[in-house]
Amino acid sequence: MTGTVSLLDLVERELATSDVHLPPFSKAVTELQAIAQDENHDIDELVRLITSDQALATEILRASNSAFYGGLTEITTIKQAIVRLGSPEVVRLAILATEKGKYVVKQPSLQGMIEPLWAHAAAVALGSRWLAGKLGYGELGDEVFLAGLLHDVGKLMLVKIVDQILEQETGERTIPATVIQEMLDTAHCEYGYRLVNQWQLPENYQVVVRDHHQEQPDTASTTLLIVRLVDLACRHIGIGLHHDGDIVLAASEEAFDLGATDLLLAELEIKLEDS
Repeated sequence: MTGTVSLLDLVERELATSDVHLPPFSKAVTELQAIAQDENHDIDELVRLITSDQALATEILRASNSAFYGGLTEITTIKQAIVRLGSPEVVRLAILATEKGKYVVKQPSLQGMIEPLWAHAAAVALGSRWLAGKLGYGELGDEVFLAGLLHDVGKLMLVKIVDQILEQETGERTIPATVIQEMLDTAHCEYGYRLVNQWQLPENYQVVVRDHHQEQPDTASTTLLIVRLVDLACRHIGIGLHHDGDIVLAASEEAFDLGATDLLLAELEIKLEDS
């Protein structure tokens, strides 16, 4: 393996010859969203759907008791979670739990990448929804949540493809972590965009996946600005594959365009650490 170019060649070959499939959302999550959006929905029906999947229910209970939600008493049932957090928030937790299941690899050498990738995706999703509310864009809460969750889906896709490539190897050839990391950094926006375009997701999500590292982003897209700012905050405190303590969030164009104060940005970082 000689470097990023040859690795991307292998990735393209794998895409052309194998079924690389990452479904965006499960049927259960679609049903949960439909129920939660109905103002007259039956909480018991929501409970039934969630508890029918033991892994999903366990993950929601774990997340709802996290420091991010700051509850004083332990939540022990899905119904308690719905009463405390509300149906829309429990549905968001269900989406997180479902998406988390995709962040799995077979190669031990990739485990050190896949776990930080999930932590980053979840933190940007939760942090973006929280920040939107604090900035007066509460109506964008669901949109920025999903945009944050999907913004680095290209990295997930590329790691999963590398996992498949390594699984097929019969010799002792390995791919250096530095080469994989370089590929993720340089190619994930392009490959992520191709993926969400294939999924035919709405354009606002495609724009975030494609442009969240662009030098000159579209400042008219509040969703893009929020995700970019939370992404920067995660990088600043080291949630994910990168840690850059020299980033000054308050000096970023995103913070200026959104009117995010120093105090709000400090609170954001605390929330991200709790997530």
